[in-house]
Amino acid sequence: MQMISSVGLWWVAVLVAGLPGTWAAGSDAALRQVRAQHSSVELIVADEEPDRERGLWIGVRFRLDPGWHIYWKNPGDSGLPPSVNWQLPPGVRAAEFEWPAPERIPVDPLVNYGYSGEAVLPVRLTFSCEFPSGTMKIGASLRWLVCHETCIPDKASLQILLPLGEPDRRQLPEWRRQVMEARNKVPRPLPKSWKTGAVSRAEVFVISVRMDRPAPEKALFFPSDVGQVNDSAPQEVVAVGRDLKITLRKSDQLSSEPRALRGVLTFPTGESYAAEFPLRPDEGAR
Repeated sequence: MQMISSVGLWWVAVLVAGLPGTWAAGSDAALRQVRAQHSSVELIVADEEPDRERGLWIGVRFRLDPGWHIYWKNPGDSGLPPSVNWQLPPGVRAAEFEWPAPERIPVDPLVNYGYSGEAVLPVRLTFSCEFPSGTMKIGASLRWLVCHETCIPDKASLQILLPLGEPDRRQLPEWRRQVMEARNKVPRPLPKSWKTGAVSRAEVFVISVRMDRPAPEKALFFPSDVGQVNDSAPQEVVAVGRDLKITLRKSDQLSSEPRALRGVLTFPTGESYAAEFPLRPDEGAR
């Protein structure tokens, strides 16, 4: 049974955010990195010079204390994903976060989707006019929720300047590696040769994939949309030949049948795929 909904925790976060002293990193001074409550957050870049065609990749890097986590775009049973408002020069635009594949994080009796340890959320900046001359300021106003046995809302105002100064320039190769590594963890489109389907039964969804290779015995599905799947329920995986089936218990919050289940399919090899599973009624139940 899902005990705390994401919507419910949103209101908790809003109420707590209004209390004095809640936002540990709240400051008018914009820094490149900030130490907050049970986490630190910073801006990093993959390149020092923007490229008009490729744009510029920037990353929001979280370092979390042991046992603490932040959230994926669908937080699971409870939580809120990080959000950002960018302060950019004219002609510069920021895309949405690109979300690396998450992990299942048990917080008994709940299961959350998110990141522990260290996480980088990459963002692509694009340029529609001449690059600003002189120093380019890239600012970000961030809000996030960090959780262990309790949850703490936090915020920070960050800023990075290009061209980089010392000692930031010396860190550029490592930053580039971390941003590219995070981008490589962003789920890829499902191979066109794979066939997907899904059926809706009384209490469960069953998603299926016919692969172009033997199906793995272990897999996880992370739904993109809140309130469709019971996130804390075990997922039953059956692999026969090239066919993979995963049974997902429906959420208690499900008010109407969706037309499709969208989400991320992950395997123990580290592969992850963004997939959509069109739903049809279970003909065998008629």
